[in-house]
Amino acid sequence: MFRSLFALLLLLLAAAPAHAARRSYDVHYLARFVPAEKAARVTIRLEHGTGRATRLNFLMPPAGYTNLEGDGNWTREGDRVIWIPPQAGGRFRYTYKIDHQRSDGTYDARITSDWAILRGDDLFPPVKVRTTKDTDSRARLHIELPPGWTGFDTPYVLTRNETHYVVVNPKRRFDRPIGWIIAGDVGIRREWIDGVEFSVASPRGEGMRRIDVLAFTNVVFYELLHAFGTMPPKILIVGAGDPMFRGGLSAPRSMWLHADRPLISENSTSTLVHELVHVVTRIRGHKGHDWITEGIAEFYSLELMRRVSLISEKRYRRALEFARNWSADVKSLRSSDSGGRRTARAVLLLVALDKEIKKKTEDRRDIDDVVQKLMEIGKVTTDDLRQISERIVGGKVEALDTPLLR
Repeated sequence: MFRSLFALLLLLLAAAPAHAARRSYDVHYLARFVPAEKAARVTIRLEHGTGRATRLNFLMPPAGYTNLEGDGNWTREGDRVIWIPPQAGGRFRYTYKIDHQRSDGTYDARITSDWAILRGDDLFPPVKVRTTKDTDSRARLHIELPPGWTGFDTPYVLTRNETHYVVVNPKRRFDRPIGWIIAGDVGIRREWIDGVEFSVASPRGEGMRRIDVLAFTNVVFYELLHAFGTMPPKILIVGAGDPMFRGGLSAPRSMWLHADRPLISENSTSTLVHELVHVVTRIRGHKGHDWITEGIAEFYSLELMRRVSLISEKRYRRALEFARNWSADVKSLRSSDSGGRRTARAVLLLVALDKEIKKKTEDRRDIDDVVQKLMEIGKVTTDDLRQISERIVGGKVEALDTPLLR
């Protein structure tokens, strides 16, 4: 009887249809830089396969995106552009104005006759995509340089024949090139550390200390990996001198660092490490909870350097004392904009949290465990921080029971 039932089960399994494979289509991004126009001409080409994209809704304000053309049908509705591609696929073209000046007069995106530095997030704008059921994209990025420009780099990995970049975002079905991009007469230095590619790139003659930056990342790499448990396959660090933004700016798998920024500041923190923490953790705060994002990055800009002895215990304690004096007037951490003093106060709270976790778990757990759980959430709140910390220690966390969080 048992053998008969078993044989019948095998027959039913054999007759059952195999689980359908996910459908896919190809997306090719092409950016051609045109220095004379202070712009890039962009083409997005769709090649439909077992699946297809049926509607793309771009965020493209008219001031930045001009000369729109597309196969099939497209319409502009204010800042939104709707493209309905042909059933077999097609091309959508536009011109993107690159230069972007901040309120302080510096640039966070710029093109000159010799080079361009910008974010892929802007070059290829945010888009909502409607597709056939169970369909994913397969994306490639192509860069076309004008005469005299010799190099370029992105946060993505080149194909073996080095003709284009493979664009992959496991969290999204539509892969879009985001993060910093640099092109032109640029110098690039690379290092592979335990399978992770670090690339430091800047225009020639801008004073960027590329080898110094690579050496610094070598020193802190394993503590970054130990603290956060994971690393992206590639991290691109781009930089230049004035009139570019005189600080650090993180993006997915990449960051901006002004050429004049010291690797370690006089207050013993590090803009480089601070932004690397943002790049690796990708933690963001909901409105009013930005102190978590900036506090974690600044906490680890001190903590990681202490762990690898780039700063001594004595200098570490001095840095905390400076933070304590500087942030003495801060009454609340709850704000949509975590400025320097508020961030310094957040660091002190996280130091207290780390000490309490270690004490209550007899050094079996620490703040690294909390941050790794926050990374899984992505966009976090103070309640997320409190609940995760309480689960780790098995009860109330006194460090988070403070008027600063009310």
